[in-house]
Amino acid sequence: MRTSYLFEHPRRCPECGKAAAKHTETYNSVEPYTGNLKIIRDDSYTAFGQFRFHLRLWDGETYIQKYGYFCSLNCTSAYANRMAKTFEG
Repeated sequence: MRTSYLFEHPRRCPECGKAAAKHTETYNSVEPYTGNLKIIRDDSYTAFGQFRFHLRLWDGETYIQKYGYFCSLNCTSAYANRMAKTFEG
């Protein structure tokens, strides 16, 4: 089971040091976006003669780690194995 955590700053993975990613939303519509989120990627296109907006939006302050405090399952496993090894002796 995957548990994502949201942070207000780009928190680093305790194992590899990779910073948390921006927590974004996707906007798909024929109407222009009028909200207050920041547009960080614009992949808008024309299909069948109609312009479609395809945007990635970010609130400017929220970041996400996909696996709790870790960036990947590999980092989670490596950290857990290192901690378990310290208890062996």
